[in-house]
Amino acid sequence: MIRSASLFATLALLTSCDPQATSPVRPGLVLDLDGLEVHEAELQPLLAYLDTTGERLGHSYKVQAILDRHSIPLKLAQRAFGVQRQPLAAQAETLRRAVLAAGGADPQLREKAAKIRGAEATGLTNRSVMDLAQAAWCFNPDNLGLVSPVIELPHGYCLLSFADHRPGLQRSQDEVDVFLVPFFTHDVKAFDRWYAEQQKSLVNSLRYCHPDYVDALPTWLRSAYDAKKTSR
Repeated sequence: MIRSASLFATLALLTSCDPQATSPVRPGLVLDLDGLEVHEAELQPLLAYLDTTGERLGHSYKVQAILDRHSIPLKLAQRAFGVQRQPLAAQAETLRRAVLAAGGADPQLREKAAKIRGAEATGLTNRSVMDLAQAAWCFNPDNLGLVSPVIELPHGYCLLSFADHRPGLQRSQDEVDVFLVPFFTHDVKAFDRWYAEQQKSLVNSLRYCHPDYVDALPTWLRSAYDAKKTSR
C-alpha cells in the first residue's frame, strides 16, 4: 500500500509539471493560440510543397516555418483585418474571371492588370524571397504560363503568373519569371512590424499545442511554453 501511494504521488507530481496535462489530446488540432486554431489539414499543401524543394529539412522545421510564416500570421490578420480583406478578395476574383474569359494565360493577366497599382513583373525570382503560398504555386512547372487562383497571404491576396522557369544546379536555386498582381492590406515591411507586435502581445496566449508539435512551435511561442512548463 505504501509503495502504491508513493507511485500515485509521483504520477501526480509529474502531471503537475506538464502545462498540458489537464488538456486531452485533440486529434487533428496543431495548436490553439488565443482562440485561433490551426489544424493539421491546413498544413498539408505547404508541407507537400516543401517536400519538393530539394532541401533536407526536418519535419518539425518545415511545420515551424509554415506556422510562423503563414498559418499564424494569416489567422491573426483574418481576425484583425477581416473588413479590409473582404473587398480585396472580391477584386482579385473579379480580375481573375476577366483574365480567364480572355484566355486565362500569362499574357492576358499582364494586359488586364497593367493599370493596377503595384502590379509588376518581378523578373527572375528565387523561391527564397517569396511567401510560401506564392512559391508553392510558382515552382510547380505544371503552372507555367497559367494564371493562379486567388492566393491568400497573411498581408492580403494576389494573382500570379510566370512565363519562364529556369532550373538551377539544385532545386532550391530554381528561378521563375513572375508577374505579380497584389491586393494587399499592408506592404510586407509594415505587416512584419505588425506581426512582431502581435507576437509580443500573444506570447503567453498559447492555449493548446498537440504534443507531437511542441518541437515545431515558433521560437517566440516555444520559449513561453518551456518557461511555463518549468515553473510548474
